[in-house]
Amino acid sequence: MNTSLRNVVLVWAIPVVLGIALATGLAWPRSGDSTAAAEKAGSGPVQSWVKVSVEFPTSYTAFPPGNGADIANGQCLICHSAGMVLRQPPLTVDEWTGEINKMRNSFGAPLPADQIAALARYLHSINGRQDSSSPSAVDGQGS
Repeated sequence: MNTSLRNVVLVWAIPVVLGIALATGLAWPRSGDSTAAAEKAGSGPVQSWVKVSVEFPTSYTAFPPGNGADIANGQCLICHSAGMVLRQPPLTVDEWTGEINKMRNSFGAPLPADQIAALARYLHSINGRQDSSSPSAVDGQGS
């Protein structure tokens, strides 16, 4: 058997054997009387999760007037204050689109997909930078 074939067999044999052992219910050798410890642990109290409620502070500041302000006031203010959004670093339209998509995809913002472009243009109009070639604060290279 050549060396490379032997290495491939050895590399794959270990995970396969461990997988078979786990699938068939084989356990690692135990030391001491683990049966008594398992029975004692199984009779203890069951942990349960506590339901929590979070109340966001009320924001009395709306976004500045403009084409798309109604989207920002209706969607962004669900989780953010207008001041928090307005204090973000200036971004290009594409960067605002990326931030909006992050809010939708990672954090579950209920913004409909057909409003993303309009909201990105609005946020850029009130807090945007024109030059996409200069570094932004989003990529950590700008101020």
